[in-house]
Amino acid sequence: MLFLVDYENVGNAGMKGSSYLNAKDHIIVFYSETKKNMERRTLEIITASECIFEICKLCKTGKNALDFYIASKLGELFGGGQEGIAVIVSNDNGFQAVRDYWEKRAEHRRKVLLSPCVEDGIVCGGENNERTRELKRLRENLTIGGYHAAYLERMRIKTVLQKLFEGTEYENMTEEIRNLIEGKEKTSKTIYLNCLHLFGRNNGLAIYNRVKACDEL
Repeated sequence: MLFLVDYENVGNAGMKGSSYLNAKDHIIVFYSETKKNMERRTLEIITASECIFEICKLCKTGKNALDFYIASKLGELFGGGQEGIAVIVSNDNGFQAVRDYWEKRAEHRRKVLLSPCVEDGIVCGGENNERTRELKRLRENLTIGGYHAAYLERMRIKTVLQKLFEGTEYENMTEEIRNLIEGKEKTSKTIYLNCLHLFGRNNGLAIYNRVKACDEL
């Protein structure tokens, strides 16, 4: 994906989601002298992602000057054969005209998204990949009470398992065992088969039998 960041408009908040950039992405940060600083962690995250990273500093200040830079650069890239989704990271509604041109008027149509931050751009892009699925999962709205109840149950099971396997050769495996018990399918059969698959026949059977005999699980 191509990201054109109106940094003067969005600042550090617009860089949210930079940790999900990858080597297939291209990000260009447009900024001016009035807003020339970015958090070190964000810059290091961008460069560590191995994406194509460019910057473009405004030469002369002027009304909407940076917007014209971004629109011009997008036209330059699309005209040069740039493919895929482009995301303009800005809160400026004026960029809707740029999006409409490329999606409705241009001879060679291109998909242009408007987003307040990098993360929203990735999600709205709707690509069929792991980062999009992970971001959608993380952004899912959950009830606070329900999540907390599930958290308390996980902590209870963790404590039970630590006591159950304390002093055995499996006491350092309680985290893996807990993951088996808390899986989506928690039937005796699936737990039994998963124990054998993960720990081997002998160890898996020993772990399963101990878990099955515990009244607290």
